[in-house]
Amino acid sequence: MQNEQDTCQGGRPAGRSHRAPGRCGAVAVEAAVCMPFIVAMMLAMWEIGQMAEMSRIVKDAAREGARVAAGGVNNGSPVTVANVQTAVQNFLTAAGMPSTAVNGAVITVVDLSTSDVWTDPGSALPLDPFSVTVTIPAGAPFNSLQFIGANLCGVTQLQESVEWLSANDTELTVSTTLPY
Repeated sequence: MQNEQDTCQGGRPAGRSHRAPGRCGAVAVEAAVCMPFIVAMMLAMWEIGQMAEMSRIVKDAAREGARVAAGGVNNGSPVTVANVQTAVQNFLTAAGMPSTAVNGAVITVVDLSTSDVWTDPGSALPLDPFSVTVTIPAGAPFNSLQFIGANLCGVTQLQESVEWLSANDTELTVSTTLPY
């Protein structure tokens, strides 16, 4: 008959397990101590991964807005900043961004040319440089992007900007007469 010291809880003989005598339950204690750190690290990695994905979506939305602005004309009418903002918001919505972030997004179109000044992309000359910036500001819009609510990344807002050249050819005139 085995004595009480030779058996672990549950009645299994101590000789059958590969644990050292007196280590019964040590694995459970070690797991209980380590598990909160492991779970916290997993959540932090998940949060950082989600912020990286949201940053990519915001960058792609800025590119989509720049593509719309570069054309100069949309459905036969000149492109306005409002058209660009709508295109960016539609992209963000289609990409699955929360409505709080989409509605709170600040979208700006800036003329970078030095030769002429325009306020709407439809007035740009061919190859005029411009930028489109999309910002998800701090507060409710940014907080709606976070998974666990704690700021593990140290980031308080998302901002992405792209520079583009106008492909607007409405100002371009081509002579129909031959020079000779």
